[in-house]
Amino acid sequence: MRGLRSRILRTLQSFPNAAANAQPGLLLPAAPDVAACRSQEEQGGEAGAVPELLPTVSDGGDDKENVSPEVAPRKAKKMRVSLGNEGEGAGGGEAVARCFRRPDPATATLFDPDLLAAFRGAVDEYARALEEAKRRDDDEDDFLLEEEDCGVAGGGADEDPLAGFERWCPPGGERAVVLYTTSLRGVRKTFEDCAAVRRLLEGLRVAFLERDVSMHAPYRDELRTLLLGLDDAAAPVPPRLFVDGRYVGGADEVVTLHEQARLRPALRRAPRRGAGDAACAVCGGAWFIVCGACSGSHRLYDAAGRVACTGCNENGLVPCPLCS
Repeated sequence: MRGLRSRILRTLQSFPNAAANAQPGLLLPAAPDVAACRSQEEQGGEAGAVPELLPTVSDGGDDKENVSPEVAPRKAKKMRVSLGNEGEGAGGGEAVARCFRRPDPATATLFDPDLLAAFRGAVDEYARALEEAKRRDDDEDDFLLEEEDCGVAGGGADEDPLAGFERWCPPGGERAVVLYTTSLRGVRKTFEDCAAVRRLLEGLRVAFLERDVSMHAPYRDELRTLLLGLDDAAAPVPPRLFVDGRYVGGADEVVTLHEQARLRPALRRAPRRGAGDAACAVCGGAWFIVCGACSGSHRLYDAAGRVACTGCNENGLVPCPLCS
């Protein structure tokens, strides 16, 4: 038994070497290196330090069954730029090349002269169209005024369209259009009526003075003094329109005059506003500016203490000196 066991052990010990010598292309696992494994455990399992356990395959064997195939590197795809002339073939690319003009660095500009000429032509054409539209609007206004003077729009040639309105002239409103409004939204109908009359005057391109009674107490006192006894209420409700020192009426009266084609004749002597006129350069169309003495706080400090600023209203605002 001992002789048989020893022969089997010797056979098993010599079998891997014999098989490797007989078939060199066969992949057989080799015995791991115990020292290398212990060194890797001591280093804490750092990445990239794992020893290679499989031996390399020799190139001399004819047995390719167990040999892994080589992986071919992936080629990068080429991007193809389409010029929109694929159907024309090579002639399309040549046409595009002929249309393109490389800018000359020696010239004053690097842009295409033809493109610049086309752009200048478009700008000049737009300017001419704008001037023509303004001229046409002015001619239309002059024609309407001539019709109104000849009595076509109502009345005779010598009849004053403002003759039927009462003479109540606000301060500075002898030759101007004055509109008293409010910017508070407490009462929705009042705010909408003020906005409707304002849009109506702006649509007729009339230059008018807007006086907000909610932002300036003196305006509210002016309106109350002018219309004292006209309404049953203690304070008249805006909007209220005055033209050349004549009281035209509130929102309902103004809208009715416009529907009857009598509002434009009443505003024929009022100054006009151009279609492209910008807002006031001082207040920006707000009709008020911040007081420079108190910076809008309506308070001043002196030796006696805090006193009210006398140069502004209760809101720290001053009427615009240019447009109010």
